[in-house]
Amino acid sequence: MKALKTVAVALGITLAALIVIPLAVLAGLFVWLKLTEEADEELLELDRDGA
Repeated sequence: MKALKTVAVALGITLAALIVIPLAVLAGLFVWLKLTEEADEELLELDRDGA
């Protein structure tokens, strides 16, 4: 019975990791995109001022 409980816990942790890790990667990409988007907008504003 203890072995079955251990397998169930391991399976639950594995499934949670399969969900959490990709979500964390997507969140990091989203933040990176937002940060680089703001930097690109600043560069465009500088270009408009110079022209």
